Amino acid sequence: MRIHTLVPLLCVGSAYALPTLPWLAQFPVGGLVRCWGLFAPLSEDRTVYQVLKDDDRYSRLVKAIDLSDRVVDLLDDPAASITFFAVPNSGIPHRQPSHGDDDDDDGYQFSSTSFAPKRGDERDIAHDLGHLVLQVEELDDVPDSRDKDHRKEALGRIIRGILAYHTLPEKLDSAALVQNSTYATNLTLKDGSMDHQPLRLSVQSTVVPPRLRINTVVDVIRRDTEASNGVIHTINIPLLPPPSLFSEMFLFPEVFSYVTSAIQRVDLTSALDRWWTSGKDGGHGSFVGAEITTFFAPTSGAFQRLPNKLRLFLFSPFGAKALKKLLEYHVVPHVVLHTDYVHDATSYTDFVDDWKAGPPVDPPGNPVYAYNLTLPTLLENHSLNVQVARYKAKIPLPGPARYFTRFTVNGRGVGPYDIPARNGALHVITTLLDPRGHHKDLHNYYGHEPVDLDWEDWEEWLPQWAMQD
Repeated sequence: MRIHTLVPLLCVGSAYALPTLPWLAQFPVGGLVRCWGLFAPLSEDRTVYQVLKDDDRYSRLVKAIDLSDRVVDLLDDPAASITFFAVPNSGIPHRQPSHGDDDDDDGYQFSSTSFAPKRGDERDIAHDLGHLVLQVEELDDVPDSRDKDHRKEALGRIIRGILAYHTLPEKLDSAALVQNSTYATNLTLKDGSMDHQPLRLSVQSTVVPPRLRINTVVDVIRRDTEASNGVIHTINIPLLPPPSLFSEMFLFPEVFSYVTSAIQRVDLTSALDRWWTSGKDGGHGSFVGAEITTFFAPTSGAFQRLPNKLRLFLFSPFGAKALKKLLEYHVVPHVVLHTDYVHDATSYTDFVDDWKAGPPVDPPGNPVYAYNLTLPTLLENHSLNVQVARYKAKIPLPGPARYFTRFTVNGRGVGPYDIPARNGALHVITTLLDPRGHHKDLHNYYGHEPVDLDWEDWEEWLPQWAMQD
């Protein structure tokens, strides 16, 4: 549910907070300026499909689209109103010359008859549009056969799912796109992930340098190509439907190596991961693990700033119980929370009915909206306090109004935030949250290393607290 259903808004928008990590630095201003080299929308009487088909720059993508009648029908529907993120030929890998067995770098094997993944499972390629397009192109060199028809049908089903994640069910030009932090796509997974709600993508914009990004790593390189039934934004590489929260953190080991190791050490993987498991005795398999979760993920730096003795204790056999309880305190089960969206899987009533408009996080200035929220955690009888405030930026730049969001949990700044996952939302924090629900603003320094003062008295309470039921 969108926040604008709860409190009056002048404009719903979002941008990442001030950068806290070098790997995802973002300028804290939402909104784009059309003078970034964007062209003004022109009158267009062709559908999204027709625009792509008539442009040689998208010929490889169109070849994949043509394998699914349902995708063609949507993109060519004159009554539709959609946003489509299109990958040009330059954003799709090219077929490598074959040398003996046609194995590519990612472990897929293409034979002249079956084009099957080497690991024998279509799920292995379900997140890789580039390799799907390569397989579609390989079909051109294969004589017609029943096996070829079956393979085309299977590829068409997978491509339909991937391109559903490239599609938003509303028309949003670049100025409108940056008004929110996340958007529901056309992709809903049947396995129960996200409580059967559509998977989401995130939008980040910066003014310096002028840039529009999707899911933090995909750049929009051409904006606002108008069509009669929507708008096309060209992206430099395909969008990948996000993996589970746990798998997503492995994409950035330098940032999350401590927390992923800790999660595995105390056997909390199932609280954050969602994975495929084969059925017994060759029976039908299924996805298992957490269907919907929000995780406030502490960085490796958060663990490194703990007192050295405490860090050694937590990762020792004696501190395993304390480590598990601390991690549980960072997990919000059965709820996906983005700064502009919330869904509670435990109730048929609106979870947001219990939200209360509160004071702004930063008292000076008037927020467009502000709310406080108390979230239950996996740690019984312990909750988190979340504050979100949306402000209108006062930077004197031309173009539409710009907004930025301040997001805190237990008084600690959150960012980057609103990172979508297959089964929820990931928010990054640079300190370990204190289960006593308070914090100190300063850090002490021993030598050249900062130490989080929240934990300077840990020996007085943490071991005893860890043993409590």
